[in-house]
Amino acid sequence: MTVTLDELESSWASLQAPAFPEGISGRRAAGLPPDRPVYLAVDNLGRRHLLVQVPDATAPISQRETRSLEVTTARFQVGSNPEAVYVDLACTDSAQFATFSAVAQDLIRSLRHSQEPLRDSIINALARWRAFWSAKGTGMSREEALGLFGELWFLRRWLRPVNAEVISRWQATDAARHDFQWHSASVEVKTAAMQSAAAPVHHIASLDQLADPEQGQLFLFSLQVCDDALAANTLHSLVNSLIGELQNDFQALSALNEKLAARGYSPADSQAPVRSLRILAERFYRVDGEFPRLLRTTFEPLGIPNGVAQVSYSLNLAACENWLVAVNPEEATGILEGC
Repeated sequence: MTVTLDELESSWASLQAPAFPEGISGRRAAGLPPDRPVYLAVDNLGRRHLLVQVPDATAPISQRETRSLEVTTARFQVGSNPEAVYVDLACTDSAQFATFSAVAQDLIRSLRHSQEPLRDSIINALARWRAFWSAKGTGMSREEALGLFGELWFLRRWLRPVNAEVISRWQATDAARHDFQWHSASVEVKTAAMQSAAAPVHHIASLDQLADPEQGQLFLFSLQVCDDALAANTLHSLVNSLIGELQNDFQALSALNEKLAARGYSPADSQAPVRSLRILAERFYRVDGEFPRLLRTTFEPLGIPNGVAQVSYSLNLAACENWLVAVNPEEATGILEGC
């Protein structure tokens, strides 16, 4: 059973800081085999540690402090246990405790399931989390989290199997014209939260958002959701599903984490994941010909009026039925395979 973030928080909070400077108080993390001892610990300053016991001959792991995360290898005596060699992951800033708990949860999960050497498991876990520790997380807005949910839903459900090549198609940046781009196709993703099953109205942020790509065919993916406290879909659960699928593909997992961090997502964000969503509809459109859209050419020959800095508009999908090509991934298989 996977240890929860709340259980980790409770374990750390229950530890009493030792009175002497070099002391450390800890308790063994649950759910791990006997040959993989890990301790949740605190030092005399109240800083949190994750101690992973390794064989004496293990080559040291050290890392400069990265946004309050320090990694060293040293000998410790935890409680009444014999002194042993540990890789010590230490969080030096209480503001980062939530992220540190998420790192610990991920590492404990890896140590429980992976057969690779302890040292490799630790290094790989740190590499996976480097993007989140390096990013300046300010939390995601409700709208940003919804938009990210839609992009990840399309990635996981419509572009299977997910691998490094598929993740490279996801742009995950406002600088790109479309959300997904590759040589023969581009896909713009729009997500609408509403309580009715009527065709959604999407906000198109600029004249370039539905403009034809430099090469290949443009598609529009529309995801329609509603808030439902009983639904199993959250942003956090979707990310966890992708991470689980990519557990043995280090390159793909690292690329995914880098793009998630670039979008402002953190697994430790307690706000973004809590929105439970029920899927109402998925629609996949080919954008060509007379598809309803505004482009820069719409304003020719005079062009956009002087002084107009930005043009955005609303697109009602009720007017787009003639361009609908799929309502589930199976119907789009031939189309996406051709791309």
